[in-house]
Amino acid sequence: MIENSLIDRLSPLVDGRVYFGVAPEGAALPRLILQTVSEGAGFTLTGWDGSSDLSIQVDAWGASHFKALTLARQAFVAMTTDGDDFTTGSADRLPDAFEDDTELFSVSWEYTLQP
Repeated sequence: MIENSLIDRLSPLVDGRVYFGVAPEGAALPRLILQTVSEGAGFTLTGWDGSSDLSIQVDAWGASHFKALTLARQAFVAMTTDGDDFTTGSADRLPDAFEDDTELFSVSWEYTLQP
């Protein structure tokens, strides 16, 4: 399962602070938030061909833009290193964000992965 592989690859960057969807209240920084954007399956005229892909968004959160950017770059290296678990077919940087209420910065990338 790619989700388990994502946690295995990214956890060392943030001492295990990798969360799907949303971080728990009070979660320490830096941290990574993962969200499934889409999942697809390949088809031919005879039906499903056994292939699949997964688009995942990785948000790197930090107390400053520089810290979030640095973490996002480290995550990029981890995500784009081919392995036995998955390969990355594409990577697109998304707009950076700042949350007024928490005063946290995020740098986000969307990756398309193939098992």
